[in-house]
Amino acid sequence: MPPSIESQLLDAIRQNPLASQQQLAAQLGISRESVAGHIMRLTRQGRILGKGYLLPDDKRFVVLGGANVDLTGQSSAAFRAADSNPGTLRQSAGGVGRNIAENLARLGQNIALITLLGRDPNGDWLSERIRLAGIAVDGLLRDPDLPTSTYLAVNDANGQLIGAIADMGISDALTPERLAPLQSRLVAADSLLVEANLPADTLAWVATLPLRGQLYADAVSATKAPRLRPLLAKLSALKVNRQEATAILDVDGLDDSELIERLHSAGVELVVLSLGRDGVRLSRAGEQHQRAPFRVDIHSDTGAGDALFAGILHAALRGDSLAEQAAFGLACAGLTLETDGANHPDLTETTVQQWIANR
Repeated sequence: MPPSIESQLLDAIRQNPLASQQQLAAQLGISRESVAGHIMRLTRQGRILGKGYLLPDDKRFVVLGGANVDLTGQSSAAFRAADSNPGTLRQSAGGVGRNIAENLARLGQNIALITLLGRDPNGDWLSERIRLAGIAVDGLLRDPDLPTSTYLAVNDANGQLIGAIADMGISDALTPERLAPLQSRLVAADSLLVEANLPADTLAWVATLPLRGQLYADAVSATKAPRLRPLLAKLSALKVNRQEATAILDVDGLDDSELIERLHSAGVELVVLSLGRDGVRLSRAGEQHQRAPFRVDIHSDTGAGDALFAGILHAALRGDSLAEQAAFGLACAGLTLETDGANHPDLTETTVQQWIANR
C-alpha cells in the first residue's frame, strides 16, 4: 500500500521545513488548498507544531504551569509576630510548574515549560533563569499589562514557613484562548504535567485534548485541587496530600487507603500521596509502597514537594519499582530541603544516587 498523502507531506516537510505550501503542493502533485487542509489537520493532531512546520521532538516532557519570582525572608532568631525580625532576604526562581520543570531538566529529561510571564523586568529575569536551568523557552508567553507572578515567603530560623503572600493573578490569564496556538505542543508531548494553579477552565480544556502522551498533575493545595476533577480519568499520576485528596473527592472521614482507592476508581493510575514528615505512599494497580523521609538538616522547605514529584516521575519513566521511585523522589526532596532555594543547583541522577548511598 502506498504511503498516505499526510505521510508523504510529513516526509517532504522533514526534507525542507521552510518549503511554502505551493512548493509542497507541486512536489506532491496536489492543490495548495489540499496541502493547507492536511497541515491544519496534522497541527490539531500535534504532528506539526504550528508555524514553520516544526516537527515534535522525541520524548519531550512539557510542563504547563506557573512560574514565579520567589522572595524569601528567613529570621535569624526565634520569629516574633507583629515585629521587625533580623534575618536574610533572597530572590530566586519558583512556581510549582517551573520548579518541577527545573528538577526534571537537571535530572536529564527533555523539558519545555509553557507559562505566562509579564513583559517586565521580573519577567526578563525569570525567563533567563528558566533558560539557564536547561528548560526550553519556546513556550514562554508574555503579557504587556500584567505583572510577573511573585511569591513572598517568611520562614522561621529553622526554615519552616510562617506565612506567605502570593501575587499570582497572571495565572488566571493562562486561558484556553491564550494557549490555543500552543495546543499542538500539548497534544504532541510524550509527557504532559499540569498543576492546579491553572484556571479551572484551562484544566477542563486540557481534559478535552486528544493527548498522545502521559498526563500528570500536581494538586498544589486543598483550595485549588478540585480543579483537577475533569482530568482524573486521564491521569497517569497524581500527587496529592490528604487534604487535597479529600477536596478532590469531596468526601470526609476517609483514611489514606480509602482515599487512594477512590482516586484509582476515578481513573488515576499512580497515586502519589505526600505524607509530609511521614514520607510518601505510592499506589498503582493493587501495589503500594510507603517510605519514611530521609533525615536532613532543613534550610528551607520551599520546593521540596515539587522535587519529590519530579524525582518520582523521573524514576517512573526509567521503569523503576515503586520502592525505587519513592526512595529517589524522597532523596530529591531531601537534597532540596538542604538548600536555600526551591531547587538544588546540583541535582543530577549521580548526585541523588550518591546522596542515597551516604544515608
